[in-house]
Amino acid sequence: MPQVSYRDSSVAISSSTRFDPQRFAGTWTRLASFNPEYDGAACKEIRFTPMLDGRMAVAGCQPSPGRAAGTVLYTVAPFGRLEAEGAEPIWILWVAEDFGTAVLGTPSGSFGWILNRGDGIRPDRFRAARELLDFNGYDTARLRRH
Repeated sequence: MPQVSYRDSSVAISSSTRFDPQRFAGTWTRLASFNPEYDGAACKEIRFTPMLDGRMAVAGCQPSPGRAAGTVLYTVAPFGRLEAEGAEPIWILWVAEDFGTAVLGTPSGSFGWILNRGDGIRPDRFRAARELLDFNGYDTARLRRH
């Protein structure tokens, strides 16, 4: 079955140079996504924990479609790119200066999330995250708020 894409692959995509594993660490709430398989309370929170060996443990809802909930170890590549064996790389496309909101996606466009530290988000912050997805070629008309 062909992979679904939520972005125009002819548009350049970039990851964040601001990414810092220590500041990114902690629990995030998934506020919006493109993927219907992530609907429901079972995929509400995701926890990022930097490891001493340079990898990042990702627990809870997994950003790789088809992966079960649990913990996956990702290698942290430069510029906020997370890579795990057998999974598509996840890129941190944007993180707010205060590390309170983040946008994750894949170069293929098979995945995209808006994450926040908690359920509440200011409308202008959500709009900025949505515009970032649009800038990276995502079809934001298909974005689902949770």
